[in-house]
Amino acid sequence: MRELSDMRGKRHCCHPAARLELNPYKQERIREHELVLYGGTLYDHIGHLILDSARAYQLLREYRDNDLPIWFHDATPHRHPRSTLKLALVQEWFKQLGLRNRVRLIRRPLKAGRLISSSALYCDRGFASKDLRPACKAALKPRLRDRLETISRPQRRLAYLSRHKLSTGSTHYSQEAELVAQLDQLPHVDVICPEELDFEQKLSLYRHYEIIAGFPQASMSLKMFAPGEQRAQQVMFIAGARSLSSTWVNIDRATGGGDAYVDCNQDVQDFIIDDATATFQRSNNFKLETVLQTLQELTT
Repeated sequence: MRELSDMRGKRHCCHPAARLELNPYKQERIREHELVLYGGTLYDHIGHLILDSARAYQLLREYRDNDLPIWFHDATPHRHPRSTLKLALVQEWFKQLGLRNRVRLIRRPLKAGRLISSSALYCDRGFASKDLRPACKAALKPRLRDRLETISRPQRRLAYLSRHKLSTGSTHYSQEAELVAQLDQLPHVDVICPEELDFEQKLSLYRHYEIIAGFPQASMSLKMFAPGEQRAQQVMFIAGARSLSSTWVNIDRATGGGDAYVDCNQDVQDFIIDDATATFQRSNNFKLETVLQTLQELTT
């Protein structure tokens, strides 16, 4: 059971008590199933939703061509007691996998005659498995994979993934709007706001462009799902406190992603916000000239 329970740091999510009789449940609420496919834990954050669903990606390698439901725990109330899972986001992501009608949330105790799952392939700021990339490659529904593969060669040089329109999130980069205004003058750089794209459009970026650049953000994890080996080179700009989680380094090393990192840290103290109601957790400064020069060099 510990192996099947996802973790945040050293804390297990949705983990039962050590002895079954200590778990509070009513006998009449138990649901019995001959076979249960367990996909792990769902989160309300897009990055965690994509990465922490890797158990389900492994299951798809063996159970793609049937209609058996895949069961998940909802971690949202455990992390934020008054929040709810964004079901529309979950459904839209699993639609890309062909799982939209197979996702089930565990609301009652389940009694399984046979339980099938996978060991964890990823743990936030903990580890990433070398099996993560093969599982992600197999996860997309075949028709979507085929459409992406029709993009046989890059059509454009560089896409800069901008966060300047976001109103909430983990990190706000204070000069990014100014950077975007200057990037409009570079002919081979397209400024893209990922939140304005659907999942298929985001995935296609890694086949459509030679280089994807930007500050670390959830949509960059979609690189692992792009089919084929001819994917965009990814360049991450690093600036300020907590701007590069160990998650990115773990994934890059485990999957052989070959991402590049550019230090554009500015010697100015960043503003860390210790207020749960704030729109951003922190505000980081960066050397605008370093980012601009790097992008110019990458397009020549």
